[in-house]
Amino acid sequence: PTNSNMVQYKGIWNATGSSSGMKADMSQFANNLLTGNALRDYVTTHDVNGLTQGQEGFNQNAMLGPVTIKPEDGQAGSTINAVNPDFKMPQVWKSSIALDYQIPATFPLTASVEAIFNKTINGVCISDWSIKDVGGFARLNGADNRALYQDFKYKDENGKNLPNAFVLDNTSKGYGWSFNARIDAQPTEWMSLMASYTHTVSKELTGMPGSDASSAFTYIPCAQGPNFVGLHNSQYVTPDRIVASATIHDKSGNHYSFIYETWRGGYNTSYLMTGDMNGDSYQYDVVYIPTDEEVANRQFRFATDDDRDRFMDYVHSNDYLKSRQGDYTEAYSDYSPWVHRIDFSYKHDFKLNLGKTKHNLQLSFDMKNVMNFFSSSWGVSKIANLDFSTSPSSGVQYSKILKYEGVDADGYGIFSTPDAINGNTKTWKTYHSLGQCWYASIGVKYFFN
Repeated sequence: PTNSNMVQYKGIWNATGSSSGMKADMSQFANNLLTGNALRDYVTTHDVNGLTQGQEGFNQNAMLGPVTIKPEDGQAGSTINAVNPDFKMPQVWKSSIALDYQIPATFPLTASVEAIFNKTINGVCISDWSIKDVGGFARLNGADNRALYQDFKYKDENGKNLPNAFVLDNTSKGYGWSFNARIDAQPTEWMSLMASYTHTVSKELTGMPGSDASSAFTYIPCAQGPNFVGLHNSQYVTPDRIVASATIHDKSGNHYSFIYETWRGGYNTSYLMTGDMNGDSYQYDVVYIPTDEEVANRQFRFATDDDRDRFMDYVHSNDYLKSRQGDYTEAYSDYSPWVHRIDFSYKHDFKLNLGKTKHNLQLSFDMKNVMNFFSSSWGVSKIANLDFSTSPSSGVQYSKILKYEGVDADGYGIFSTPDAINGNTKTWKTYHSLGQCWYASIGVKYFFN
């Protein structure tokens, strides 16, 4: 990883040349790697890439980098990335069982079920070793009493906060399972039917949602800070999916196919607050949803009565938030609504005889998401309302429905509600994008004998 507080350099030499054109007598590297002055001496006395020192195009310092590595010559970086010495490569336990049953009937009728279970043995996670355990942190009064990050960093001998120390580590937390049931039938020679249902559960500690150590550590919604994330739903899980199809053909060379598919999830959202409530310097604090009694008893306090009324009206109108009253919301756990789609395909076979040669020609018409042809809101996924959520281009849905305003004189957190939130607010809106639209294609296919 970068930011390891070590000089990093890569060179390529081999006896026959490489894509970079660099050549060398590999015996020079036998038993030991050349480093520092030894490497510099080798390059200045040998033909490397057809150039020697002093010739145009050869930059010795740029190619070799620093000659020596001395801690006293530099300083530690602002961030440290490391790997736990006991780190193990990912390992998952997987068990599956399946059963097929031929149902007694006057026509082919088959039922099948399959179950798969996964358990994390050695998963991958990141932690920041410069942060103390939240067990000793102060907490606010009231219903939302999450730990407050004050003086939360370990310090060096001079009393300065240690830099972030992101460490790649293992976790055994995480599991998932899926169940699928399917029926296949052929009630007549010219018709085939299929229907299936799949239910999926996937729980993880982190999906490593970033391109470097800092972002992978940071971008996980949680209540107690990214060092103390609990199990939550995987980001892109689709919990329920139903597929049904019918294929029909006749003796005139016509083939019809209908596929119906419906699912929920895929654009799951997390409910966050605006403002760094716990002071951990990360903006991914999930929202606590108070009960009606906690609001009435002022165990959860709002900046104004209007903020209180609009927020609670929205909670009561949202099935997921209503189910979380008295607890924190979970990451990626409000699933986007059901989507219904129909695909249609028609094919016609032409058989031509030219002399003794038979030719088979097939014309086809395929249409995806037929329902969207009749209405722009049909057959289309929904995403979190962008009036208070992030753009779908980020690939992650975060709905910010509450704002942390600070602490009152009694030590209670004070919250306000965004203007877009009220009892009539729609959590989900139609996702208008090219990939959601209907489309059709016409094809010609020739079958060789």
